[in-house]
Amino acid sequence: MGTYGDGGNATVLRQRLRMRGIDAETVEITLADAVPESLDIYTLGGAEDYAQRLATRHLVKHPGLQRAAARGAPVLAICAAIQVLGHWYETSAGERVDGVGLLDVTTSPQAKRSIGELVSTPLLDGLTAPLTGFENHRGGTVLGAAAAPLGAVKKGAGNRAGDGFDGAVQGSVIATYMHGPCLARNPELADLLLRRVVGELPPLELSEVDLLRRERLRAARV
Repeated sequence: MGTYGDGGNATVLRQRLRMRGIDAETVEITLADAVPESLDIYTLGGAEDYAQRLATRHLVKHPGLQRAAARGAPVLAICAAIQVLGHWYETSAGERVDGVGLLDVTTSPQAKRSIGELVSTPLLDGLTAPLTGFENHRGGTVLGAAAAPLGAVKKGAGNRAGDGFDGAVQGSVIATYMHGPCLARNPELADLLLRRVVGELPPLELSEVDLLRRERLRAARV
C-alpha cells in the first residue's frame, strides 16, 4: 500500500541514516512475499478498498509485522494502514473487514470525504514541531482506550470529522492520516522513529526541508 507517495517514507528514513554515515536499505514487501519479522522499521501506506483488503489478508496470513511490533520494532502506518492495523474497518460498500489488531481502533465510512491540508499539535513525547500532511480519506476512525492520539488537529479533520485528533499511538506503532509523504514533511518524526533503532543521532541541517515545511504550513494558514 503506497498511495499518494507513501512509499517515500521508507526512502526518507534510509536517506536520513545515510546522510549520517549509517548504511541502510529498503525492503519492499509484495503479495508474493511473506512478511519478515527481522526488519528494523516498518512503513505502511494508503490504498483503495480492494488493495486494502488484499493487504489485510496478507498481513493476517503472514504475521511477521505483528511479531516485529511485539519485540518493539517501530511501525509507521499511514491512512488506510491505520484501518488495516485496527480491530475492523468498514469499506465504502458497507463490508466489515477484520483487521490485524495491532491498534485499538475501528473505522466506519463518514458521510463526507476529508480532503486537504492536515496540521496538528503533537501529543507524543519527543515531538515538538507542528505535524503537517495531506489527508484524503472517507473513513472515520475511533480510538479505543489502549490507543492514544498522535496529534491535536489545528487544520483539517484527522481521524474523524469533529473529533479533533489525528492518528494513533500504541506500543511501537505510530499511525496518522498524513500523506505528503509524511516523513518528508515531518523530519522530527522521522528521526524519532530512527532513534528507536539506532539511538541518538546528530542533527541534519537541510534548508530545503525547512523551506518545504514553511511553505506547507503557510498554505494551510496556521
